[in-house]
Amino acid sequence: MKVDFPEFDACVSNIPYAISSPLTAKLLFGSYRFRTATLLVQREFARRLVGAPGHGEHNHLATNVRLVAHVSLLMDVSKNDFVPVPGVDSSLVEIRMKEVRPTEVEPGISLDEWLEFARVCFGQHQLQQQQEKKKKRKKKEKTLGTIFKQKEMAMELFRLSRIDEERIGNASSSGRDAPHDVNNADDRCDEEGDFSKEEYVVFKERIAGTLQSAKLNNERPSMLSNDDMLRLLRLFIKRGVRFH
Repeated sequence: MKVDFPEFDACVSNIPYAISSPLTAKLLFGSYRFRTATLLVQREFARRLVGAPGHGEHNHLATNVRLVAHVSLLMDVSKNDFVPVPGVDSSLVEIRMKEVRPTEVEPGISLDEWLEFARVCFGQHQLQQQQEKKKKRKKKEKTLGTIFKQKEMAMELFRLSRIDEERIGNASSSGRDAPHDVNNADDRCDEEGDFSKEEYVVFKERIAGTLQSAKLNNERPSMLSNDDMLRLLRLFIKRGVRFH
């Protein structure tokens, strides 16, 4: 995972099943430009990769993959076709990249912001993962309303949004971007007591209002199409809630 791949046009591989998810993400969202990848993966992973919204297997990775590529299930491969016989069945999938890998999902929304937004919605943000480990119980999919009410996550989004506001303010006052000031804004937002409780409460109400306005408060991420997700992200950004 730490090694850069050479330039390639097509990839055919039986990848280590334990790193299927991060390796697929590296292929699709790294700096690589290729036409197609044919991968032998664990059958359950393949089902998640091709899972459509509303399907029980639809997840964070499938949502992101759908943005930049077309994925098709070529065939299933029984574990009995291998010697020695492994403990799981496999599937062969083909990933065909879309003609242009976007740096923006649409004007004003970067691919990086989309990826962070999807990570939060599906509970894959580092802060969310840490909280799940502390609970030591099987993770269940939450509604978007519950996800965005989590204190640690709301505070992180508040911090990011304040940095964005300072960036816009600095650019407006100077007539140009000011990277040094942006870094200082990051430091100030990390300092305890840099904001009032009222500001934070207003921000949380802004998040809740956005979800209510989109009528997605009680929806689970696995039920949403990419269009639904993008509509919600547009509303968040319009109301000053940033993810990157």
